[in-house]
Amino acid sequence: MSQQSEVGLFIDFENIRYGLLNNFGEEPDPQKLMEKARKYGPVAVAYAYADFTQHPPLYRRKLEVAGISPRDVPRRSPDVVHKSSADMAMLMDIIDCLLDRPYVQTLVLMTGDSDFIRVTARARHRFGKQVVISGVPGSVSNDLVESADLFDPIGDALEPSAEDDARSADEPVDEETKLLQLVVWLAEHRPYMTFGFIRSHAQSPHHALNVSEERATELLTSLKESGVLIESYRPTEDGRTLRTLELNQTHPRVVTIARRGLPAFEEGPQGLRGDQEPEEVEPTPMG
Repeated sequence: MSQQSEVGLFIDFENIRYGLLNNFGEEPDPQKLMEKARKYGPVAVAYAYADFTQHPPLYRRKLEVAGISPRDVPRRSPDVVHKSSADMAMLMDIIDCLLDRPYVQTLVLMTGDSDFIRVTARARHRFGKQVVISGVPGSVSNDLVESADLFDPIGDALEPSAEDDARSADEPVDEETKLLQLVVWLAEHRPYMTFGFIRSHAQSPHHALNVSEERATELLTSLKESGVLIESYRPTEDGRTLRTLELNQTHPRVVTIARRGLPAFEEGPQGLRGDQEPEEVEPTPMG
C-alpha cells in the first residue's frame, strides 16, 4: 500500500523575518507559514532556525503552537549582524531528511539565501524531490528560484487582515520593543547618547517603561549585540573620550518602528539632559 507523499518544511527564520520587516513592515505569522506548507501535503517535519535570543520571546511559543519546532542556533559572532550558524544547521537537517525520510517528496524551503542553491539542485536531480522556494519578494536570490521547481512567495500571503490588525493592536508590546521605541525617540532629540543616559531614561517614571536598572541593562546589552545600537567614541573638551551609542538607522527593527510611529514620550522635569555615569568616560591614550 502506497503512503501519501509528505512535506518537509525548513524555515530560515531570520531571513524571513527581516525580509518581511524590510519589505512589508510586518512580522511573520507562523500559522500562515504552516498553512502555506500544508498546501503541498501533510507536513512530516517542520523546523525554524535562528538565534532566538535575538528575537522577541513570543516567537518560540507561536512557532510551537503552529507545529513548527524552533531550532535555536547561536550567531557566529556578535559583530556580525543577523548572521548565525543557522544556515549550516538547516542544511544538515535537509540532508538528513533526504537520506532518512523517503516519503517526504516535497521540500518547502522558506528562505531567500543563495547558500541553499546546491542542496536544492541536489534534492531535485539526485533524489527526485519537488523543491518549493517560499521566500519574501525583494529578498530572494534569483538563482535560488531558478534552481527549484516552484517559487511560492510568502509576502503577499502575510499581508495582515483587518482582524489581524485588531488583534495586533490589542497585544501588549514587549519590553525590548518599548525600550527601542524610547531609544529612537531619544536619538531624534539628542546629539549623542550613552549607555547610562539611555538606562536612566528607561527607568524614568515619565516614560512608563517600568523596568528595573538590571532589566534595562540587560535589554540595552541585547540591542548592542543585535546591532541595533553601535558603540562609538566622542572626544570631550577636557581631553577624555566618551563612550557613546549610535542608533543603527538601517536596522530592520529601527526601520519598522520609525515607519509605524512612536508613542508620546515626556521629557520630564529635567528635560533630556541626564547625567553621564563615570564608567562612560575613559582617558584618551597618550602617545
